[in-house]
Amino acid sequence: MKRISTKKQAQLKIERELTDKLLIKQGFLCADCHGTLGWGSAKHEIKHRSQGGDPTDEDNTVLLCLPCHGKRHGQNIIRR
Repeated sequence: MKRISTKKQAQLKIERELTDKLLIKQGFLCADCHGTLGWGSAKHEIKHRSQGGDPTDEDNTVLLCLPCHGKRHGQNIIRR
């Protein structure tokens, strides 16, 4: 098993904490369709990293269900 660097571990901790904050802030609902978020949720950066966005900024990130996340990226995912 590959060892994760200390820097990467710190980044993952920040991202987990952000996810927890967003779940509470959004009431465990998808930011787009307002369906209940469960294991199938994804963080979506409003301003992407490639455009200078910060993936750890609470104001730049929302939680979406997988179908809505796919729609934001131009994919059509059908929920089963």
